[in-house]
Order: sequence, then structure tokens, then C-alpha cells
Amino acid sequence: MITLTVDDNEDVTVLMKHMLTKIDPKGVHMTALDPHDAVKLMSEEVHIIFLDIELPGINGIEIAERLQHKYEKLNIIFITGNTEYSFPAYSVHPSGFLKKPIDEKDLLRELHHLRFPIAGAGGVITVRCSPFAVYEGGRQIVFKSSKTTELFAYLIYRNGKLCTNGELLTALWNGNLDKSGRLRQLVMDMKNSFAECGAENVVIKKYGNTGLDMSLIKVEGAPSEIAESYGWIV
Repeated sequence: MITLTVDDNEDVTVLMKHMLTKIDPKGVHMTALDPHDAVKLMSEEVHIIFLDIELPGINGIEIAERLQHKYEKLNIIFITGNTEYSFPAYSVHPSGFLKKPIDEKDLLRELHHLRFPIAGAGGVITVRCSPFAVYEGGRQIVFKSSKTTELFAYLIYRNGKLCTNGELLTALWNGNLDKSGRLRQLVMDMKNSFAECGAENVVIKKYGNTGLDMSLIKVEGAPSEIAESYGWIV
């Protein structure tokens, strides 16, 4: 993805570029300290602008209004250290907000809820099939239980398809119904682990079934290798 961070505080722009590069190392992440430089960097190719509301000489909300007229599919995420600006900022229907000091978890949350999804953009969760491992922004996610890892691995193998409890019990415990309570614990552990890194939408619970939003996940390798490593009967 291509992003532009506009803030008159250089510490903020440096931090944003560092976090965005960590999350999306193949992307282009530009910064500007004033609106004039920002205008020069703007183009139809920019997917997201992170815009400070309090800029010298002009209000960030005014800039957002001008940009919306020219770039209809631009995701505008306001950055502010003062919550009193939040309500007026809603008038331009932004994609989201980041409150200073900016936290990586909050940044990931906003990237997961873009008003205009980025076509072809990969997910922030990366899965390596063999040996099986899960990463977020270059950091490995280690679940509390090895069985939680196996559960997530099985859902990746099924390409995120909604699976019944019966299917999951069969894969993990050869269909032992006595493990139903344990399965609920694993699902909760999986959801909590992703919520901690701002990717709570990865896990889908629907009609009692469990699946994954594969649009938020990048898979490296062949999923068939997962079944082989766990020895599932499939």
C-alpha cells in the first residue's frame, strides 16, 4: 500500500513511517511536515493519508475536505492529541482516528477497518506453512497452547471455511465429544491472541461455526504441508 503521513511533529512522522514499514515492508510510506509538501506528494496512487488535525496555518479537517473532492477513494485517518476535534472531524466521514501518542495496536486496528479497502493488499497476518508459524508485522504470534496453534493451522488448511464443532473435534481429538469445553477455550484463546495485535476480525464466529477471514491473511507455502506435519486424516 501507499501511505502519506502529514504532521508538523517530526517525531510523529518518523514513528509512523517506522510502524508502517514494519507492518507493510513492501509498501511506500511517505511523510510530510507541512500541508504544502503533502500536496506535492499526493496522487491517485496514495491509498491512505494519516492527517494531523492541528497543522500550522490550516486545519487538517479543511485539508481533508479538499482532498475528498479530488480523490474520492482516499482513506483519511485523522491524527489528534485533542479529542475536542473528533466530533467536527466526523463531518468529512473519515476512515478512522488515531490518538496521540500513537500505538501500533491502534494503527493495525484502523488498517483493518479502512473505509475503502485496498485492492490487492495483503493481510497483516502472515502464515508460513512449513514449519507452521504465524506472524504479525514481522513478529511471531505464539498462542498460549500448542492446541490453539493446531486449531488455527487446521482453519488455514481449510482456507478459512466455517467449520462445525464436530469437524474441529475430529481434527484435533478424533471426534472426542468430551473435549467440547476445551475447544471453546481454544477458540477464545485464538480470538484473544489476534485481538491483542489489533487483528480481532481474523477469527469469524457464525451460527456456532468457526472460520477465518482469509482476506486478512497472507499464506506462504502449500497448505497441504500443514496436514502432513500434523498427521491429520483428511
